[in-house]
Amino acid sequence: MAKVTTSKKINLVQLDQELGSQGLCSDENDLANVVITTADNSTVTQAELEDAVKNHVAVFNAPSVADRLSSVGLSIDDLKSALGL
Repeated sequence: MAKVTTSKKINLVQLDQELGSQGLCSDENDLANVVITTADNSTVTQAELEDAVKNHVAVFNAPSVADRLSSVGLSIDDLKSALGL
């Protein structure tokens, strides 16, 4: 099992896909020292995991404000109106 500790922002799903969906796990109790390990049946080596973490640029696709508002039946104009803008 390979194991890396990092303080980088990690998108675990994205990193796992970058490594060919090998099954990664993480312990994020301490965000300054996130521990990433491979699953027991993973073929990812220690060097591959270290390189992947080093080169990883996390992308998070959070919903926009408009998307969040529309999920509860509101719009940007509704928000502006409620704020008196």
